[in-house]
Amino acid sequence: MQLIKGAKWDKNPEIALESARALNEQETERKRSSESKASIYLAVIAAIFPVLVSLPKDLYGEELPDMSPGWQTVLLGLFVLGVIYLVRSGIWAFRTLAVSTHNRIDATDIVHLWGEPDANSALIRDLLVTTRMNRDEVNAKVAYIKMAHAFLLRTFIAFAILLLVAVLRQPFITLLDAAVPMVRAGVCGS
Repeated sequence: MQLIKGAKWDKNPEIALESARALNEQETERKRSSESKASIYLAVIAAIFPVLVSLPKDLYGEELPDMSPGWQTVLLGLFVLGVIYLVRSGIWAFRTLAVSTHNRIDATDIVHLWGEPDANSALIRDLLVTTRMNRDEVNAKVAYIKMAHAFLLRTFIAFAILLLVAVLRQPFITLLDAAVPMVRAGVCGS
């Protein structure tokens, strides 16, 4: 911050002012983009949560209690893992949307700046200072939305594996039932 406040902007102040404005706008856009993505993620989570909660019953109906404890553990474990990932994604999305401070140069600040001997340099300085003051909050929001994305991806993978196991369970059991007598015959015949 001291480096910004102590800098001289007398060489090419137009370029410096343009760069300061661009940086300030980029930081504001990063914040806006993260919050927009978080809103979309929350809408997706809200839409798929009721569907996912009914998934075990829809896949197996009355068959689930009759399954072996091993299959029940695998299927319910994948289901619970997927739901946990989905909830964690929502928590990170809510953190992204949490109200935070955002610094900017307001109308009264500009009035005061124009009272200074070198208004352009003062404006450059204040734009860069406010941009720098926003950086930590914006970086946190970007990190939060990355976490929400990572957990949403894990949710997708967990439920994809769950569906794959659900679809392949019966063929696997049939194959295993056919293979066990052949293995026993081969082992016992030796």
